[in-house]
Amino acid sequence: MAKAANQPRTEPARKKPYPTFRGDDEEQAFLDKADLSEYDLETGFAPLEEWLAAAEAMHKDASVNLRLPRAMIEAYKQKAKARRMPYQRLMRMALQEALKRAG
Repeated sequence: MAKAANQPRTEPARKKPYPTFRGDDEEQAFLDKADLSEYDLETGFAPLEEWLAAAEAMHKDASVNLRLPRAMIEAYKQKAKARRMPYQRLMRMALQEALKRAG
């Protein structure tokens, strides 16, 4: 179907570039308020799988072995599955958040 001659052709709206931040707290404050649908979240970023692999590898130079209740591990596995992420990453994030809150 052809457009009528008197109708202007509309260009897709350009999205704003994703800003850069001085730190995680500044970025989190932005994310708490921003409408991310207004931002170009693809340009200039590594493919997701590549980024996740790099993020998993960095800053981890030690390991720990913990004995935890099976129910706790299963709860993390379920929550991680719902978020489509590895459960050990979710556990590490919880530990990081607890450290941050403890100051």
